[in-house]
Amino acid sequence: MKNNMVHKLRKSIVVILLFAIIAPSLTAEAKQSLKNDNASKVIVIDPCGQETKNNKKEPVGPGAFKSTPEVSDEFDCDTNLQIAEKLGVILAEQGYTVILTRDTNDVDISNSGRAMIANTSNADILVAISGKEKAGLNIVCQTSDNPYNYGNYENSRLLSDAILGSVNQNTKIEKSKVVESDEESIINWCAVPTAKVQIGSDNGNADTNQDLVKGIANGIDSYFSQK
Repeated sequence: MKNNMVHKLRKSIVVILLFAIIAPSLTAEAKQSLKNDNASKVIVIDPCGQETKNNKKEPVGPGAFKSTPEVSDEFDCDTNLQIAEKLGVILAEQGYTVILTRDTNDVDISNSGRAMIANTSNADILVAISGKEKAGLNIVCQTSDNPYNYGNYENSRLLSDAILGSVNQNTKIEKSKVVESDEESIINWCAVPTAKVQIGSDNGNADTNQDLVKGIANGIDSYFSQK
């Protein structure tokens, strides 16, 4: 009886040791497989604004009579770029293919031009990073009645909700909400699901931004997992 128990114990130890050896390998393979899947997804990130002021006007959307400035206000263009670059690094580490519409402040790219980068890159989504003077954080997406790309509403809203939910989990930002609007030219000109993250001036420190960036990245990841 004693020998039988010892034999069973040895078998259990062998199984445990084998699992300890194999499990890390399986985990690594699963992560690599996930990265390979993510690589087929193209994410365009637009750091809104630029250093050079642009007073030219363009239609708010394709065929629109209403016009709007070609470039978003240069407010916080440097902070927008820093956040966009950090977000790009995290998403690239997760295996996604990431394209930034700009990597310097010294550019002159219209909002429609930024949207066209996503349109011509076979992008899955576009996420714009913007500053705003008021406190809190808004995620802006189109309405269900958007006359320029109404077919994107469902996924744009899903993306916006996913980002907002994740940001709220990762930060202590108050006054955060999803706002639906058809006044954003970058959204109207974009042929893929789009969310514009408007970051309040009260969230300008490095620690908050790092948590915010992680929240945005996790939200994007959550969006794709729900597709």
